[in-house]
This record gives sequence, structure tokens and C-alpha cells, in this order.
Amino acid sequence: MDKNHLTKPFWFANVWTFFPDLGIDDLEINYLKWRALQGSFAQMAQPALLTQVLDQEIRQTIPKDLKGICIAFHYGPYRQLPRYLIAAGYRIAVVASPEVIRRESDTTFNDLLINNLPKDTLQYIDAARPTVLRNIISALQDHRIVLLYLDADAGLRQMAAKNHQALMKVPVRQKELYFHSNTARLAYKFGIPVSFMLMDRGSTDGRWKIALLNKLAFRKNEPLLGYLKRFKMKLTRVLNRIMKQDWTAWENWPMLHLYQPDLAITDANVSNAPVWVMPINMQQRQFFFDVKNKRFFEIKPID
Repeated sequence: MDKNHLTKPFWFANVWTFFPDLGIDDLEINYLKWRALQGSFAQMAQPALLTQVLDQEIRQTIPKDLKGICIAFHYGPYRQLPRYLIAAGYRIAVVASPEVIRRESDTTFNDLLINNLPKDTLQYIDAARPTVLRNIISALQDHRIVLLYLDADAGLRQMAAKNHQALMKVPVRQKELYFHSNTARLAYKFGIPVSFMLMDRGSTDGRWKIALLNKLAFRKNEPLLGYLKRFKMKLTRVLNRIMKQDWTAWENWPMLHLYQPDLAITDANVSNAPVWVMPINMQQRQFFFDVKNKRFFEIKPID
């Protein structure tokens, strides 16, 4: 199925899971707001002179003492983060999927070109390669900041194939999202400092700036479970801040259908429970999408 056809139904289904009190009209309005925000964020990411997009006031919000791994999220104009860090004088390495690298590398390197910055100011690390952890260590040894966007991962099939203990179950609005703990385990093993970073909208001027929410320092002789607990607590605070600040600015809503194993158990057997279906047309075929249980039913003509 074309993922572009699935964006809206899965957006509705996942948002409704976390905000069950929203009516259909509320969901439609917020979906349009989400679409508009994603469009505006993409426009902000076009190559530009740093002096045009980062004035002195915003530059002053960028931390000067960052080290190690910076964990960010696909929230707000997150594609600006490399630009902000480069403007602050950092050499960085961005961990990304092959698809993202193909889509964004030309734009990123054009950004460096028009700002007269060396091409090696920024490098990409392919997250799909088996050497990704080794490449992160190498980038840190090269005195780079490693920027990593953390997303909920591990659906039912992934959970069956992987060690469940390698996942973090993070509470978000009385629900749970699952995250791989690979980054936390790597930081613990090598004593790497970790910072949680978020694009934050100013309450008075509405401008997007960097918010360095939490630093996670390595403590000598701390057991792994203790470190993972602190990591999870800070991650929980960041995610719930996203929900409280402006949840429609979070890009990941349509993808969460892959990531919530707890939602596989539903109350679909309750016969008098309301059912909400959406009509979907894909590849000249018609479906009803069960929003609550995230299932498709094809509509076929009777012979």
C-alpha cells in the first residue's frame, strides 16, 4: 500500500488512541493543522545563509559546551537542528536512515556550500549499517557532536525477533510507546555524555529555538539498570513536554501504528461498542478502515 494514502487514517487512529475525548471535527481540524505545520517546517529547511535564519538572539540560546550524543525528536522544525549546531561552531555527525540521507544530503551540503563551510563540517552515519555503533564512536573520537533523532520503534514482529529487554516502555498520556535502548546502552558502555534536545516555541514571540532539556552525565560505578532508569525518566519528561506544548507539531503520528504492541489487544469483541470506519481508495480498490482497531476491510462487488 502507498504510505501517502495511509497518512490520514493512521494519523486519526493514533491520535485518537492518545486523545480519546477528541471528536471527529476536532481530529479533522488538528489534522489540517498538523499538515500545515509539516509544510511550513519543510519550507524552513531550504538552504539559506545562516545569518538570515539565525540572528544573534537565537544564537545565544544554543549551548556552547555540548559533548557526546545529542538526542532529538522529529518535533517542530527539527531539520534546523544541524544548522543551529553548525552555526554555534560544532562539527556534527547525523545518524539517519538511508532514505533520509538520500532525501536530505544534497540540501544539507548545499547549505554548507552557500555558507562557505567545509564539507566535512557535517557527516551522515547510516543507521541501517551493522557498523553504526562503531561509526558513532569514531565520530565522537573525531570531536564531533552526534545528533540522533529518537523514535518509538519495535512493533509486534520486531518484538518477537528481538530481546524484549532491549526496549524501553515509556508512559505518554496514560499510554505507552516503546523505544530501543541501544543508544543508552552505548553511552553507558563508553561513558558518553548524553543531552536531550528539543525545538521549543517561544511563548511570547512564537519563534522556534533550541531547548536543552536534560543532560545525562555518566556516573562512575553506576549499574546499567540505574542508568537506564535515569535515561527513561528524562525521555519521559521530553515526550510529555511535546504533548503539553503542541502535540500537532510532532511528525510521527502516522507512523505509530507500527510501534504499539500493547494496542494489539483490543476490545473489538464488545458487540455494542461504537465502530468508526473511514472509506479509503487505494490503487483503484476500495476499503473501510477500522479506526479503533487499525484494520482494513476491502469492499468487493457482489458477483
